[in-house]
Amino acid sequence: MRSISSSQKENILSMASNGLPTCHIASKLGLGKSTVFRVLQNLLPDHPIPSAGCPTKLSSTDQHCILLQIASEKVSNAVQATTHINSIIPDAVSS
Repeated sequence: MRSISSSQKENILSMASNGLPTCHIASKLGLGKSTVFRVLQNLLPDHPIPSAGCPTKLSSTDQHCILLQIASEKVSNAVQATTHINSIIPDAVSS
């Protein structure tokens, strides 16, 4: 395993303190996500553990709205549901 230079560690700390997620830091520095996470855990033990995956674009209210549309048969497929939800939320979703 290749060791991480002190300048890379400083870059990791700087980017993490600016709020960049581990995967973006790893991508920008050409390192693995687990390497970046390990460095952060060693240098900042209280650093929060990132959640896996992408954050949801739909709030629980939006999800409930879609379910009501389906239950009331106002939409009958995913394309119609997507069109409806894209009309009420700012960030478009895809089907």
